[in-house]
Amino acid sequence: MRLSGISNPPGQVFADLLLLGALACQAPVAVLSVPQAGGGWSTLSHGFDTRDGLNDALLLDAIAGSAGPAEFVDLVTSLPKSPLVLPPHSMRWAYGVGLRDANGATVGVVAVMDRWLRQLTKREQRAMGALARQLTGHLFQVRRPVEAEEQRPVLLGVPKPAPTPVPVPSRTRPSIGEPPQLLRSHEVASIFDVTERTVINWAAAGKLPSLRTIGGHLRFRRDDVMKLLSGSEETAFK
Repeated sequence: MRLSGISNPPGQVFADLLLLGALACQAPVAVLSVPQAGGGWSTLSHGFDTRDGLNDALLLDAIAGSAGPAEFVDLVTSLPKSPLVLPPHSMRWAYGVGLRDANGATVGVVAVMDRWLRQLTKREQRAMGALARQLTGHLFQVRRPVEAEEQRPVLLGVPKPAPTPVPVPSRTRPSIGEPPQLLRSHEVASIFDVTERTVINWAAAGKLPSLRTIGGHLRFRRDDVMKLLSGSEETAFK
């Protein structure tokens, strides 16, 4: 099966989820990779300046082969030959989750990375687990019959995120008093794969906290969206 050439909305969902995963973990980059029938990986990324070396079998195979989430506290010592460790990427730390179907077969890998040594908080780990579930569900939604040689998705043709300026998070936590990072209603809709009208209805019903700009446009705090994505709120949206 192939993701190249699919319409913008499904591809944009993958891009938006990677963006949200990077923001939730305060990581500069995130990747979604799917294994190919002939071997190797196909990777969609957020935050990298170049695609060279992103289909890194050393790292992706290690994450896919792990029984649970895999954290590489220092890539320089654990995977020194990884192309992601070398310039221009120069990654030092990674945290990844294998995406699996009901039979336990690997359908993909999602990972966040940083150029600094660090550790995820419990909340960030829960967010990564929720992100993995979201991506797994969307991968199955875009499946369609293809020829025998195209047994797995290819992410190379998935559209890049919309060019809305979004500040890249630093390795440090925001200080008290900084304005919250806000998402537009259509961005939230893409993340949850619902219509924009559904998101507006959530806001009107008080199910998802929202703000309004001077011009009357809805905005949503990143933290509120992450609470929903990570399943920390008990409210069920229907």
